[in-house]
This record gives sequence, C-alpha cells and structure tokens, in this order.
Amino acid sequence: MATTEGEVAGISEEPLPLEVPLYPNLPFKSIVRTKRIYTYETMLQHLRSLANHYELLTVDIIGQSVEQRAIYLLKLGHGPKKILLDGSHHGSEWITSFVLLTMVEHYAHYYHTGQSFNGYDVRALLSEYTLYVVPMVNPDGVEIVASNGRSSANYEQLVEFNGGSRDFSRWKANARGVDLNRQYPTNWALAQSYGPPQPAWANYAGPGPLSEPEIIALNRLHESEGFVAHLTYHTVGNMVFYYYYQTGEQLERDRALAAAVANATGYSLRHSSGGIGGMARDHVVTTYQIPSLIMELGVNKLRPLPEFADMWERNCDVPLLVMTWLKKRGP
Repeated sequence: MATTEGEVAGISEEPLPLEVPLYPNLPFKSIVRTKRIYTYETMLQHLRSLANHYELLTVDIIGQSVEQRAIYLLKLGHGPKKILLDGSHHGSEWITSFVLLTMVEHYAHYYHTGQSFNGYDVRALLSEYTLYVVPMVNPDGVEIVASNGRSSANYEQLVEFNGGSRDFSRWKANARGVDLNRQYPTNWALAQSYGPPQPAWANYAGPGPLSEPEIIALNRLHESEGFVAHLTYHTVGNMVFYYYYQTGEQLERDRALAAAVANATGYSLRHSSGGIGGMARDHVVTTYQIPSLIMELGVNKLRPLPEFADMWERNCDVPLLVMTWLKKRGP
C-alpha cells in the first residue's frame, strides 16, 4: 500500500519527543533520534516525519507480522537499479533499525540540498539507483525485547520459549518463537537440524521454510524487484560476511565488493559459509546470484547504544560505496 502526499499509513500525527542525538557535529537538525531501545512505535513516528519532510522518500507496507504490526518499506531514489537493505531480523538487534533510519535521513537530506556526503554525490547516485530499506523485519521481536515480553498477549508462552527466563533482552525470534533468519528456503533443512526442534528465543527454523508472515513478505519483495545487491544488518562482531558457496566470476565479484566494504569500515572480512542454511544471505546469493553482505555491527549485543557513534562512523556511507563500486564495475 503506497502512501500519498507524505502520509504514512497507520502513523499518528503526535509530535516527536525532543531527544539528543547520539552522534556529534550533526550538520542538520535530525528527526531520527533515540536515547533508549529503538522501538517500533518510535520508528513509526520517525517514518511519518521523514515522509512528510522529504519528497524523495516514499513509504509502503509490504506485509504484517504475527501480531499484526506493519512491515514497512522505504524507497529512496529514482534509479532503475535497486539495492535492498534490511535490519532487525532479530529482535535483540534493534540498533540496526536505528542505523538504517539514520542513513535514510542523511541520504534524503543530502539529496535535497545537493551537497556531497563524505565525498559521494548522493543526488547522482540516487538518480541511477533506488535504495529499498526494510528497517524492521521483526517488529514483534523488537517489542518483546523493549517490553521484556509484556508486549505480547501470550506472555507465559514466551517465557516457556525463553527457557523459563523472564529476561527477554537476548530474544531474537518472532512472536511465535521462530528465528526469522533461519526461514529462507535455501538449505532450510540444515537450519532445521542446526537449531532446536521447538519454538525458542533463537535458532528455531520453524515448521517449514517461509512459514512466517514476515519472511513471506521479504521473499515476495526479493522475487518481485530484481535487486542488484543486498545488505542485511545484524549484530555483533564488527565483521562482513559474503560467502555462501559462490564460484567463478560471482565469487570474485562478491569477494571484491566485500573487501572494499571491509576496508572502508575496518571490519573483518569473513570468508565463511556458516554452514547453517536458511539465512537471507544464503538464499539471495544462491537464488539471485547477486552480492549479499551480512554486516555485523558492534561488539555488545545487549548494550549497543554506547557504540552507536562508532557504528555510524564506520557504516554511514557503505550503501553509497556499494552503489559507486557497482557503477564502476558495470554490468
């Protein structure tokens, strides 16, 4: 469902809380700010304000979560070549949603002002490429972490899935205890054998591939849009993963792009398949033969906010780098 005249479906017009950004020397007054867990409701407020402020940005709903929260897609740019960025497949990795929304705001700002950002001509790049951003794949999981499980009507069942613990700070799964980054069809049986056989806080692959509405929505997006690259944001490790059994020219291309990103961020370049299967990277590399990079941000999963400034400094222009690299490489 596309928006019109800057309105975002389902988002109220209540004013944003005034909070101090976590990064210094901001060249403009930001909309995207937080001082605590970046919740679904905070994201909705920011989406509404960003859509109203920047004509370049459009906001769609591509599906709903188990608990009927909308899964939002932001489109930034006018170019025919499309790149997908996604975050928060895992509830405890909510900081990735904040990073992605901060990217969206910066790129929209520099596009509209016509200024370069870290030496990149944002307007020129976004005339050739369109960024598709799904900032919060797993909104139910994020809310479970933010509310310590109380966001769900099935609290006691969540406690059972959580091994009897009432501390949900580590929770990765969706509201049914399914790990959404084990849900993709490619080698799903490996993910099933790797994880627990029943719903859990992490690693349960579900009763079958594509059983969960969140990943059905993401899979449809991949099928319909013909992306030329994919960046999926996770925590933690300060690492870039790119490999899932590619060979030949595809391997050389993906390794070279990943090396450029690792060099720019200072992250470790990991040539590893993980051997798990069912992950977004696994499916994209295998099915669509495009580069798919797992960006593992930071080193402290449970307390990521103090690391945000470092995450931002390292990652703020990675999608711009990817667009520039692909443009120079050619078809």
